[in-house]
Amino acid sequence: MNHDALVAVARAVFEAAGGTPIDPDYVLPADIPLELSGEAVRARLCVFTDNRGAEMAMRPDLTLPVAQREAARLEAGASAKTYTYAARAFRLPAAADDPFEFTQVGLERFGYAADPAADAELFALVHRAVEACGVQPKSIVTGDLAIFPAFIDALSLPAVTTDLLKRAFRQEGGVRAVLDEAARPLDTDVLAALDAADPEAALGAVLAARDVPLVGARSLAEIVEGLRARRVAIDAGGLPEAARAALLALRDVDCPLAEAPGTLGALAKTHGLTGADAALGAFAARVEKIIALVPGARRTAEFRAGFGRRFTYYDGFVFEVLAEGLSPAQPVAAGGRYDGLIAGLSSGRVSATGVGGVVRPDRMVRVRRTGA
Repeated sequence: MNHDALVAVARAVFEAAGGTPIDPDYVLPADIPLELSGEAVRARLCVFTDNRGAEMAMRPDLTLPVAQREAARLEAGASAKTYTYAARAFRLPAAADDPFEFTQVGLERFGYAADPAADAELFALVHRAVEACGVQPKSIVTGDLAIFPAFIDALSLPAVTTDLLKRAFRQEGGVRAVLDEAARPLDTDVLAALDAADPEAALGAVLAARDVPLVGARSLAEIVEGLRARRVAIDAGGLPEAARAALLALRDVDCPLAEAPGTLGALAKTHGLTGADAALGAFAARVEKIIALVPGARRTAEFRAGFGRRFTYYDGFVFEVLAEGLSPAQPVAAGGRYDGLIAGLSSGRVSATGVGGVVRPDRMVRVRRTGA
C-alpha cells in the first residue's frame, strides 16, 4: 500500500468508531503551541510573524487546533463530541528522513467519562489502526502523567516544594536536576542575579561568564522562574531524604506494562505513600483492560515512570507505538489523555475531558518498504 492507501485504511478504522470529520485551522497564535509543547517539540515548531506583527505558528499536531475549535464550541453550551481527521501537520524533522510536512490520521474525544475503560478503548483503537496498515508494533512505550504528581502529593511536602517538583516533572530531566541538587544551595552569583533589577539580563551575564550556553528552548524568563521556585523550596526546608529516596525509586521504574501495577504498588507500600492509592488503583484497572483488549500488549508494551512530555498538555495516560527500522523518536502512532487542555485553552471558562490518538502513514510506508 502506498501513502494514500494507508491514510484511507487508518481513517476507516477511526471513522468506524464514530466521529465528525474535521480539518481545523492551519495557523495558530504561537503562544498556544509554545506554552503547551515540551522542549523537544518547541524547538521544532514552525513560527513566523504575520503582517500585523503577531507571532504565529503552523499547527505542530492536530490535537491543539481541534481542541481550540472544541473549546469555542463548548463555550456555546455544546455537549460531548468525537472528531476524526486525516490532515497535515508541520514540524521541523525529528530525524533526517522525516518530512517537514506530514499527515496525521486520528481521533479525538471530548466530554466523555474519563475512566480506565475509555483509555484502554482508545489504546486498542490506535493499535487496530496500526495493524490494519500492515505494521506490527516492535514495542509500545506507555506512561501515566498522574502517577508522579500523586506520589508527590502523598509525601506531604511543603507546598512550594510540591509545586517545584511538579513543574520539574513537566521538563525533560527536570526531576533529576531537582533531586540531584536538593541539598545544594544556589551559588552566590545566581542569587544576586535573581535579586537584580533585571534578573534575566543578570542571569544571562552569569551564564556567559561561566561559558554556559542556552540549550533547548527554555527562555531566560523560564529559567529565572524555576530558580526562584527552587530558592523558595530550599528556604522551606528542601527535600527530606525519605522523599528523595521515594522519588528516585519512582523515577527509575521501567518495566513491562503488565508488571507495572505490582511494581508501583510495592514502591508506594515501601515508602508509606497511601495517598497514592486512588491513582494506582485507576492505573491497575487500565492495565487490566488494555491487556484484555490487546493481548499482545503483554509482550510489546512497557511502562516508564518518566515517559510522556513531548507535548505538555497531556496529563494522564500516554503511549507511543514503535516499529522496526525507525528510531525511538519516530513513533508510528501515539496518543493519550489531556483532561485539562480545554480549560487551559479557554482560560477556565469551560472544561471537558479529552483523549485521542494518531497514526503516521508516512512512517508506516518506510516500515513496510523495509519489510519490518
